[in-house]
Amino acid sequence: MLLKVSDNGTGMPDEVREHLFEPFFTTKEQGQGTGLGLSTVYGIVKQCGGDIWVDTQVGQGTTFNIYLPRFGEAVTRPAPQVVDAPSPKVRSSETILLVEDKAIIRELTVQILEADGYQVLEAMDGTEALSIADEHGAPIHLLLTDMLM
Repeated sequence: MLLKVSDNGTGMPDEVREHLFEPFFTTKEQGQGTGLGLSTVYGIVKQCGGDIWVDTQVGQGTTFNIYLPRFGEAVTRPAPQVVDAPSPKVRSSETILLVEDKAIIRELTVQILEADGYQVLEAMDGTEALSIADEHGAPIHLLLTDMLM
């Protein structure tokens, strides 16, 4: 099945199109978008064995093409390549204080950091971060904060 979504907007220059499906990439003003929408769509389409590509021309609009195989249709995938396994990660145990006002970004960051073994303390803003730091009572090894809240 091929789904096409088109508009007759301004289109996209190559430097935007090249980064379109990258997590956190956005052309919107600070605070107006997370840049996770198209990367999420890309991930879902790929998990379903599909493909997504974009046709765009500046001044003429954009078309997103999403191909999804039919249910039960065999999906042909290239044979996996044998590569040397990376050396195992050294798990960390340090404490990180994460200050981020956008819940979705905060939650994703916590998941990534905790998967690497960090203890993560979460705060929505600077005031909450100071309170958490005062109450924690143990060393905080890193402050990771959104600069523009």
